[in-house]
Amino acid sequence: MPQARFLEFISQEAQKYPNFQLIMGANVQELIEEDTTIRGIRYRGHGGWHEIRALLTVGADGRNSRIRQLAGLVPVKTSPPMDVLWFRIPRKPDEPKGLTGRFGKGHILAMLDRDDEWQLGYVIPKGGYQDLRTAGLEALQKSIVEVVPEFSQRIHLLQSWSQIAFLSVESSCLKKWYLPGLLLIGDAAHVMSPVAGVGINYAIQDAAAAANTLSTPLKARILKVSDLSKVQRQRQLPTRIIQAFQSFIQERIFSRALNSQQFQPPAFLRLPFLRNLIARLIGFGVFPVHLNKSNQKEQQA
Repeated sequence: MPQARFLEFISQEAQKYPNFQLIMGANVQELIEEDTTIRGIRYRGHGGWHEIRALLTVGADGRNSRIRQLAGLVPVKTSPPMDVLWFRIPRKPDEPKGLTGRFGKGHILAMLDRDDEWQLGYVIPKGGYQDLRTAGLEALQKSIVEVVPEFSQRIHLLQSWSQIAFLSVESSCLKKWYLPGLLLIGDAAHVMSPVAGVGINYAIQDAAAAANTLSTPLKARILKVSDLSKVQRQRQLPTRIIQAFQSFIQERIFSRALNSQQFQPPAFLRLPFLRNLIARLIGFGVFPVHLNKSNQKEQQA
């Protein structure tokens, strides 16, 4: 399910709970801190300033997390040797389904099946975006067709740079994901590269682990810092493993592909069982997380 549709789906499901409230257009400005504990947030929205107090505030606001910034938490960053341009091109019914990719002439193109469209990730060397803009849109179109010749009759539909989203690839992780009364999950805690990892998958696993660990103390209204620390301990190792794997793929494969006109992917990537193993690792994580049965029964009730 594409991420945009998933967010719509999960908000609709959450509406079934009588205490759920979704506030759109809320721009968080401050954390409420009392006695060295985070007690909630203040935000600007419709009608001016508003305040929400909570036993636990969860920052799940992505790689540019405002909550993380306000908390003064600084991630340890790496700088992978690549950036990505994202755009869409119509997909024909008889073309391959799922996720695929092409290497050729110093370029890499990731292709994600989105029903009647291809969502394409065009990988470029780190810092090369401005040179690409200077060369012009026609040069970009030509390089795409060189990698995927079957796009030659559709590439003209890419008519403006406004159709292209630029992603500066980053991989980072906080040393500490929490403060008293505050927990960060997903990209707010650990930014995942799009290579061999989808950030939302790991955010959902973080959320499931947090639900398993924190449901009981939250219902008892006795939340300890050690409870938040336990969530990080459960999720930190699988996050570090997948980030190390991402770094290996970027440095040993993508970096070489971007600097070679005749690159061939390593033989092990062409072995079906290894491809399936990598796909499973990306989709489900190193240690798959499931909601505790007690949590599931309470939700059904």
